[in-house]
Amino acid sequence: MAIGEQDTYVKVGPGDVEVGTPLLYPFYDGNRKLLLKRGYVIETMRQCEMLVERGLYRNLRERPVIAEPRVSESGTQSRETFTTLEATKIRVGDTLLMQSSAEAPRLAVKLIGYLKNAGVIVTVPGSDGEFVMLKDGQSFIVRFFSGQNAYAFTTTVARQTSVPFPHLHLSYPREVRGLGIRKGSRIDVDLIAAITLAGEGEGEALARSGKIVNLSMGGAALRSKVSLGKKGDVIGVKFKILTHDIQSYLVFDSTIRMVTQDQADPSMPYLYGIEFASPDQAMSLALAAFVYQKIVDET
Repeated sequence: MAIGEQDTYVKVGPGDVEVGTPLLYPFYDGNRKLLLKRGYVIETMRQCEMLVERGLYRNLRERPVIAEPRVSESGTQSRETFTTLEATKIRVGDTLLMQSSAEAPRLAVKLIGYLKNAGVIVTVPGSDGEFVMLKDGQSFIVRFFSGQNAYAFTTTVARQTSVPFPHLHLSYPREVRGLGIRKGSRIDVDLIAAITLAGEGEGEALARSGKIVNLSMGGAALRSKVSLGKKGDVIGVKFKILTHDIQSYLVFDSTIRMVTQDQADPSMPYLYGIEFASPDQAMSLALAAFVYQKIVDET
């Protein structure tokens, strides 16, 4: 082994391995002998933990292969890229989700700040009003959104402290994985909706109920027990979403673009394709976060 080559190898933690997904890098054992080829798929979390306990390393000189465009089960075409944390344009106050393994719960924190190549500072995750205590050296995958991209990176806990206020120091990521998502990407959902027709007030008795079964940032597929109107009519649609444990009520004026009767759900045979008209910016951002999170969960 050449002088200095030893320094190019870094130890791999559980958060650096994505179970069920082809490896982006070849992995080596403690003697720097090839153990797993690039593209190998680790099938279970237990297998991953055994490999990490044995000692798993990768060579920083070996760059990952950029993934070709792929189509997820939701029909979303996406391209995975690799970038730096500062290039993502993440902002102070943005929400990040920390997860130690595929089976572990996601812990929501907010970005306090970061210093390039030094560290990342976030709030301490909480559960039921109590802070979650983390161990120094514990590995996590961190996910967040910026623009029309979902990002993820691996990190370890450097220190958790309550001085001068509760916060968490994380290691600075060497690289960040990005997943671009098209604006028209759609997700399957099951959301109860309150519907008002043209000329009706939201609180009047003639307001209808329905169910949103497919959703994008620009519109939705909506089912109803009764007729809601014809193509070109404008209706009001109100529904509730939950993102990172934050509940939001969204209200959109919507134009009916498609009307059909579909017996796939006999209790709600009327199926409508609706387009959201000039949504409020705050509601648009809440809807985008919800759609992106569902797409990332699926992909």
